[in-house]
Amino acid sequence: MELFSTDYVIYDKINDHVIQWESNGEMVIYGDKEEAIEDCRGNKYVVSCTELPIHQQKKLINQLKKI
Repeated sequence: MELFSTDYVIYDKINDHVIQWESNGEMVIYGDKEEAIEDCRGNKYVVSCTELPIHQQKKLINQLKKI
């Protein structure tokens, strides 16, 4: 399983947290950077999945393996 640089998440760098769905706690993955930017608020940043810290990338890969 690999992550793609064309998929994005909203990342809170200060708190080391990726935005998650309230319903199931899974990280929200965007295929469209513009859509992610529209949803981005406060001190959060839109980043490519491949630019996340390694430990966050591993969490995301584990999430994707469950699908």
